[in-house]
Amino acid sequence: MKWRFNIGTLLEDRGNICMIKAWLPKGCETFIGFAKINWRDNYELVYPHCSSYIISANALHGLVDTGQIKLIKND
Repeated sequence: MKWRFNIGTLLEDRGNICMIKAWLPKGCETFIGFAKINWRDNYELVYPHCSSYIISANALHGLVDTGQIKLIKND
């Protein structure tokens, strides 16, 4: 899979700013709950209030392509 967004990329998600913290490739076991979602490529997003969210790479690409999540800056 080709990662479209770099670590550190800023996004606007429903009025909230978030940043891509990590790539979690297929088979990755570096986070709690990996057994449920390690069968796909994922991005980890972190928000200013210190919460994080894991989203599949395909879903994030689609949300950005349709404008539901806005790309602010891709480093």
